[in-house]
Amino acid sequence: MKEAVEETRDGCLIHIRVKIGNKSCFPAGYDAWRKRIEIEVSEKPERGKANQQIIKTIASFFSLPSSSLSIAYGETSREKGIFIRKEKNEILRMLENGSQSSAGGN
Repeated sequence: MKEAVEETRDGCLIHIRVKIGNKSCFPAGYDAWRKRIEIEVSEKPERGKANQQIIKTIASFFSLPSSSLSIAYGETSREKGIFIRKEKNEILRMLENGSQSSAGGN
């Protein structure tokens, strides 16, 4: 999963792949071939609704305000880069803990 988190000067870029589903879930898995963390959203990609849900869901996961995140690339694609103002080690630790708790629930 660490290949999906890229450190930048001001924070990190999280490389994600979006799946449309019945609920909102992050992290919803890891695509090792694409080196992307998966996120599931219930909103359809119409008029930015899915992008808004992606930002809210990831911000909630990291306990940050939505204003701390932005879409760096891929606004109209399933593959996106999400910029987040957090250190890479902290992001990876939280992702690892989140992946374990969501895997244990299924």
